[in-house]
Amino acid sequence: MEHIGVRELREQLGRRVDAAHFHQQQVVVEKNGEPRAVLVPYSWWQEQTGQSGSEAEAPEHS
Repeated sequence: MEHIGVRELREQLGRRVDAAHFHQQQVVVEKNGEPRAVLVPYSWWQEQTGQSGSEAEAPEHS
């Protein structure tokens, strides 16, 4: 799985979202070398969480 920095993701966000959707690419997003988030295809997220449709809620953070 590819790792990229937050700044790089900001510069490429549209392309990265399309790559996730159309090519099933997954990317770990890092800040100062620390993993902070993962960009995954929405279809993959739906399968993992059992969500269906566009009403899926983002996970709550504590």
